[in-house]
Amino acid sequence: MALLSLLLAFFITIVRIQAISDESANGANDEGFARLVNWTTKHGGRIDPRIKVGMSNGIRGMVAMDDIEVGAQLLFCPWKLIIGSSDMNNQMKSEADMCKVVQDMADEIRLGADSLWYPYLNHIELPRLPAMWSQAAVDELQNVPPSQDAMRHIRWFQQTCDGPLDDGAMKALVAFISRANEVGMTPIYDLLNHHNGKRNAKLSIVEDGVQLLVVGGPIRKGEQLYLSYGIKTASTMYRDYGFVEDWPSIWNYRSKTGDNFAFVLFPDGVAAINPTSELLKSIWHSNMPLGEYQILAETHMKTLALADLERFVISARDHLDGFPTTLKDDDTMLEEKKKALANQNLAESSIARSNIEDTMSAIKYRSDFKRALISAVLHADAMGSALREQTSSEEL
Repeated sequence: MALLSLLLAFFITIVRIQAISDESANGANDEGFARLVNWTTKHGGRIDPRIKVGMSNGIRGMVAMDDIEVGAQLLFCPWKLIIGSSDMNNQMKSEADMCKVVQDMADEIRLGADSLWYPYLNHIELPRLPAMWSQAAVDELQNVPPSQDAMRHIRWFQQTCDGPLDDGAMKALVAFISRANEVGMTPIYDLLNHHNGKRNAKLSIVEDGVQLLVVGGPIRKGEQLYLSYGIKTASTMYRDYGFVEDWPSIWNYRSKTGDNFAFVLFPDGVAAINPTSELLKSIWHSNMPLGEYQILAETHMKTLALADLERFVISARDHLDGFPTTLKDDDTMLEEKKKALANQNLAESSIARSNIEDTMSAIKYRSDFKRALISAVLHADAMGSALREQTSSEEL
């Protein structure tokens, strides 16, 4: 109970900071980003002046303010500004190394403005993660992953890392979960958003630090810069980063019989059932227009046997029937929660508001899972029908 109270109190503080940061970001300039750039360059870093924090298609991230050629160095960050790896021969690899990163960052957070990293740490925005929810909010996931694994990183810290899980350590842990890369915490690099289908920037390690390069083709003015966090399931993305990418989204579930199923979903209801590791690697390493990804998925679907398609459809429909609420019920519940937020004069920092918002997030996520599963069923069923017709024609 004490840990839950700490989590709620900590997260309410973060929500307040997030709101202030969003107001700043939506203004003419992000003063915090300007200070971060000045601090980075003062300590030997380099930032391409053609990139800024901005809005693109309603999403805040790093945006190209002019055309940028392929191969351009967007960022160079020296080792001394990275919290984690200290040089080419001393890389963050073990769990002990990761604990040290979290603890070192927590120490710097506690120092406040006296920390060397203050311009960086003060600019960090943290997502709402299921680990910060009450059990009632987690229950609203209706056993959809990551409901059984929501507290994984909290348990890891308590079991592996020494030291108290106070406000500083909690903020450091959430920042590490949601923003760290293979070398640790890298200023400015972690302002880029993730998208496997639109990745146009990649981190590389060099002798003096790390650099961020444009890959896959030039970036046009107004386009957002994207990284890849790797191929991860939707449940992992939601647990660790607080969102699910629009495409390609990889969903998974366990059937009542204990069988594991997975599918990759693209726009227009295109799905790849039972994706192979080769297909996932192709998606991750490619940089193609959406249509080519969809062709890749369709090509995979044609390799599946009719029995595999039918097995998935039967299992998925059975899984959908097992939910205690329908999509219509979920939509009604969301509207009720929205009215509760509007009708109750809840302070922005109140636990009641936080609980309602967490519950809404859980309902929205389980609804997204159901819709994704329905889309996959329709696609698999259509493929199955086509196969049956083909078989019948061949027999005639």
